[in-house]
Parts: sequence; C-alpha cells; structure tokens
Amino acid sequence: MGILGPISLFISSFDMKRFLIDIMLYAVIILLITVPVSILKAYLEDYKANVIGSEIYCAINKSQQKSNVKKLLLGDSVGNQLYPCKKEYDSIVSLACNQAITLAGHYFLMKNYIETNFENLPERIILLVTPFSLENDVDKFAYHYFLKPFPPYKWSDLYTEHLKQRIHSIPFYWTANLPLIRTSPYTPKLAVPSFQSIKSISPLSYEYLLKMDSLTKANNIDFCMVSTPVRDDRKNDIVSFWENLPTEYMSHLSELLEPYKESVMYLPSEWYSDHVHFVGEKTPDDYLNLLSE
Repeated sequence: MGILGPISLFISSFDMKRFLIDIMLYAVIILLITVPVSILKAYLEDYKANVIGSEIYCAINKSQQKSNVKKLLLGDSVGNQLYPCKKEYDSIVSLACNQAITLAGHYFLMKNYIETNFENLPERIILLVTPFSLENDVDKFAYHYFLKPFPPYKWSDLYTEHLKQRIHSIPFYWTANLPLIRTSPYTPKLAVPSFQSIKSISPLSYEYLLKMDSLTKANNIDFCMVSTPVRDDRKNDIVSFWENLPTEYMSHLSELLEPYKESVMYLPSEWYSDHVHFVGEKTPDDYLNLLSE
C-alpha cells in the first residue's frame, strides 16, 4: 500500500488536470462557434434597425436612395422630433437624426444625397438644428453615434485635419468598428478631451458649415439654416451663444448665420421634456410648413 498511495494520487491529479483542460477546450470551441454565429445573426437580422441610434443608419440609407423631391432636410434629434427620419413624406426627404454625429456627419449625409441624386437635385436643403447642437466638437457620444455609423475606413477622405485630431483623442477609437462592438449598444466610459470652453459654434461645426455652403453653391442648391424652437427659460443661453461667436465665423458665413439667428423662436418651457426636446404631444406639427407647400 505504501507505494500505491502516491501513484493513485498522481493518477487522480492527472485526471483532474485533464478534466480541467477538456473543460477549457470545450469553452473555447463554444466561443469560437457562438461568437461568429451571433455576429452573423446580428447582421442578418439587420442590427442597424434595432441598435440605439438606429435613426442614423436610417438617414445614411435614405441618403443613398434616389428620390424626387424639392426639399431635403438635415437636422439633430429635435429636428428628428419635428420631421422624423423614419417617416416617409411626399414633398420632402428628412435625414434628421441627432447632434452626436456632429456637423461632419450631417455634411457626409448631404454629400451622399447630392451624389446619389445628381441628376435630380433638390432645390433647397434645410439644416434644422438647435443652436446648442452647433457647440459639439466631438464628445463622449461620438464613439457609438459617430464612429460606428461613419467608420473612418469609409469616410476619412471627408475628414478635416481638425476632425482627425478630435477622433484620435477618443480613447480606443479604433475599437468601435470591431464587429462584436459595432453591432452592440456598447460604449466605454470615455473622457474625451474638451477642445473649447466657450458656448458657441465649435471649430468643427464652422469647418463643416463652410463645406456645406460650398457644396450647395457648387450645385446651385439653396441652402439655409433654421433653429428648432427653444424653451423660453433659455433666452440668456441664446444671447451668450451669439455673444461668444468668433467674429470671423459670422463674417465668413453671414448669409447663413444672420437668418439663422433671426429664426430662433421661444416656446413655453413646460412644453419640453428636457433642455431641448418636446413632450410628445407638444411637438409642433409641420413646424416649417414644408408639407403644405
């Protein structure tokens, strides 16, 4: 028995190690099978229609479709409340989605639409945004709402140097387009370095407003900016917004910004669910009278 004891212990230890190895191998095999299958399933089930921010993918898809309308609408999430991107209209196409795509994203949509409909261009393009959306210079929401729908490997040709720098300031920005992450609502907790302290039109918004203005003029399209309604207790914020605006921005874009400044309308604060969005039933109907024209 003296020599058999250690031998049996060795055999038992060997069996346990083998068992653990088998379990680990089994787990790896399951992962190798289920992860690709889950990714494929997400694509087959059209994750873009169900993921958080699906309105952006809707806007991208519509920007690549031929249409026959006289007016194209771009806008932030308030613009999307007023004229939902997912709704079909007879007289307009709405590509309004949200402010997190920045004005760079809105420019990408505009360029997409113009190139797709080059033989049948709209007469007018309207950018319907709250002034506060113009402050965005790439923020913590860009990982999910900008990098995933507008992956750099597809859109970087339209990046300005400033946008490149801002994107590269996002920690692990390159992971956003890994398949398992791109098809999920996952967003890491990010601390994106702030570029400016003033509350007004950001450098990024200014650059892409110039691009929008140039693109529409090159194609003989009337382009204008209209403010979404602002809650009446934010009048001081709007005053500060224009007081903080760099002089060169107004001088270079006065044709756009002067009418935009005059377009601000104030509505009762109790009509709002937060700083900018309406309570559902208080959302103005056809705010710009586009559907009756």
